[in-house]
Amino acid sequence: MSSLKTSRFTFWKHWFVLTVLTLLVALPGLAGLPVIDRDEARFAQASVQMAESGDLINIRFQDEARNKKPAGIYWLQTGAIKAFRKTGEREIWVQRLPSVLGAVLAVLMTYWGAARMIGRRGALIAASMLSLSALMIFEAHIAKTDAVLCGLAAACFSALAHMRHGGGKSASWIFWISLGASIMIKGPVVPILALLTIITLGLWERRNGWMKQLLNLPAIFVFILLWLPWAIAIWIATDGAFFIESLGKDFGGKLVSAQEKHGQPPGYYIGTIWITFWPSCFLLIPGFAFAVRAVRKDKSADTAVIKAMRLCLAWIIPYWVLIELMPTKLPHYTLPLFPALSVMSSAAALTLLAADEFRVLRRINAVVFLIVSTAIIALIMAASSLYGETNYIYYAIGTISGIFAIIATFALWRKNIRLGLITAGLSALTLSVPTYQFILPDLTQLRTADTLVTAFENADIALPRKGGPKVASPDFTEPSLVYHFGKTIDVSGKSDLLDLEALKAGRIILLDQLKEKAEPKLALLKIQAQEQGICIGTTLADKTVNYSKGNTVKMIIVRAIDCEDKVGLTTEKLDE
Repeated sequence: MSSLKTSRFTFWKHWFVLTVLTLLVALPGLAGLPVIDRDEARFAQASVQMAESGDLINIRFQDEARNKKPAGIYWLQTGAIKAFRKTGEREIWVQRLPSVLGAVLAVLMTYWGAARMIGRRGALIAASMLSLSALMIFEAHIAKTDAVLCGLAAACFSALAHMRHGGGKSASWIFWISLGASIMIKGPVVPILALLTIITLGLWERRNGWMKQLLNLPAIFVFILLWLPWAIAIWIATDGAFFIESLGKDFGGKLVSAQEKHGQPPGYYIGTIWITFWPSCFLLIPGFAFAVRAVRKDKSADTAVIKAMRLCLAWIIPYWVLIELMPTKLPHYTLPLFPALSVMSSAAALTLLAADEFRVLRRINAVVFLIVSTAIIALIMAASSLYGETNYIYYAIGTISGIFAIIATFALWRKNIRLGLITAGLSALTLSVPTYQFILPDLTQLRTADTLVTAFENADIALPRKGGPKVASPDFTEPSLVYHFGKTIDVSGKSDLLDLEALKAGRIILLDQLKEKAEPKLALLKIQAQEQGICIGTTLADKTVNYSKGNTVKMIIVRAIDCEDKVGLTTEKLDE
């Protein structure tokens, strides 16, 4: 009994430590990081509109139906808005809270499954690797689906591990509930991943008695109840259009052609995994080598480690091949695989702590780790220099992180795995926390929408969502502008800029001075306005960079003014 109490205490102690670690890297910068274009801004604006309208079925971005992902993430963000903000207030950190909780869930579920597969020491290493991985930290900071999806994928993966290692009936409940919830977050992604895994294991092992635990009819009934009512409701509300667009155009389209200029050749994820999984890529090659050697060593063996590695490979390889073959490729598509990658890497770490193995592969991994670490640190420092104000403290942070990465590299080369794991983790901590808390929020030249909000405040103009005048922005049309200004802003580029009645009624036009047609448009507007006795004033915002398109913008606020009120404005031609 004393041993059981000690074991439970260790479990809960590790969960507490992992929760604190995940929050330590996920919370800094949650409020200071600007709304990210384009996906986060679209999710966030749609959730705000859902909270304001009270319509929990239809998903809209401005007046357009957003028939791409199910309602689950919008419900979570809407719930956060209702719980923490008053109506009309917008603070993006509130809508990012579900992503933080998703990251915590992913880490804790990975520990739960890994403890059954490779023991609690290995589970602690695996879950720590997941919590510190670059993509997991990034997704925890933005208000979209992928952190929550990873948490549910980790729950499904770990439930399968428990079922394969003599777990109780509760594991099948966790599997089916997580699978059903994942459908409400991102449709068929996790079901496809789980199905590929189960089929692979079935064909590979030919001993599938553990799969009988999946035939839990009450759990399957709950699984269906989690998504079927909403599916029926959205079918009725959209007359089936949601499924045509979501499954046919969005999901199906990505399988057959490159969507939204995100096409990449096969092998893309083999290259990007070193960045997205950093610093946990510290043992990526030995991790794969350990798994392959374990399953090949004795094909008839059924030990816990061999079964665990079969599950990891079955979880990773079929899905990895699928997404490599898909024309549309985005870095976050590999995130549901991170729990299994972490378990494999942790198993390799345990082996290397006990024996001198994988000498050549270990040293190759050490060299790649150093190159990737250098590139990541250099990229963050370069971004700080190019798009923010020079701050030598940031260079000191990069230097300290780099020193830890160098120590980790030499530790791996010399097989000092304990030191390597610690210093690789410290390299990530010393870089990620200040990066999200200070460096990224300080990249003021990338904050075009925020700059325009500030320009409106300085000109004492209320934003449209706060009762201000109508606004048309034909040049800068990013979703972050809609999030800040409200759903009524016209970013279609189709509005009549020469509508003098709208101008007299107070409509404001946002133009990019660096566009070739901006000055002729403004000149023509001034001529026609002058004929009607209307004076035109322009206020210049700071020059910024639209990182979604990779071009510099110099926005001006154009509006009708009292001809005698020219303070802070120019009624002349545009400044060069």
